[in-house]
Amino acid sequence: MNVIETSIIGGDFGHFVCSPFEYRKTFPYVYLNVEGEDKPLLVKVLKFRRPRKNENLQKAEFIRSAHNKEVLNIMLNMVKGIIWENKIGAKVIDGEFDGERGILRVRYASEKPLDLKDTVLFLARRLHVRVEFEYTSYARFASEVGWLGRCGLELCCKVFLKDIPSVSQDMARRQYLFAAPDKLTGACGRLLCCLTYELPFYDEMSSKVPKLNSTVMTTKGEGKVVEVNLIAGYYAVVYPDGSKEKVKIE
Repeated sequence: MNVIETSIIGGDFGHFVCSPFEYRKTFPYVYLNVEGEDKPLLVKVLKFRRPRKNENLQKAEFIRSAHNKEVLNIMLNMVKGIIWENKIGAKVIDGEFDGERGILRVRYASEKPLDLKDTVLFLARRLHVRVEFEYTSYARFASEVGWLGRCGLELCCKVFLKDIPSVSQDMARRQYLFAAPDKLTGACGRLLCCLTYELPFYDEMSSKVPKLNSTVMTTKGEGKVVEVNLIAGYYAVVYPDGSKEKVKIE
């Protein structure tokens, strides 16, 4: 029996008494049954050595070598757990693991790039690899996933919209849209890109109608504009006596 020195994925370093076994030197990740542990441990084999005098170690038994994909999934789950526990506003999308070089690359989505230096250091100590985070905006993530929009069709950014336009609250105001913000936001959390599609029409038509809340003179006298509906082609006026009239846009 020899002693196997390992780094335990998600834990500390571990030295165990274990019979020698064959494993891939280029990807030295294996599962061990360790005395006193309820579940198999995923470890990285560092080396085998001879036992030292008066060394009292747990016994371990080799189960099998691990595959890259399962090691990646275990590490990503640990990353997700740490992000959740620390209430970091990020969503882990995917990642890749270079076992030979010991590098874990994690792609995440958030409102803006985050400073994850402390998280990187913590994960590096727990996973025994170098951790690299790559930022992706929620808008870009949504375009990759291809959800359905509020219109019931697949997201424009997934189908044809390659360059994500800049959308502002002012665009919504110029189209007389005053719904709650959540009614005007897409799957990515940004204002709907389709607000840019009809903006030229609204800007052109707005020059032909009075502004909302402005005072106008009609054949019935002076009144206040309380509604503008460019799609239906009218604006509504309320008069001092409380009566209301829809005026057709010519």
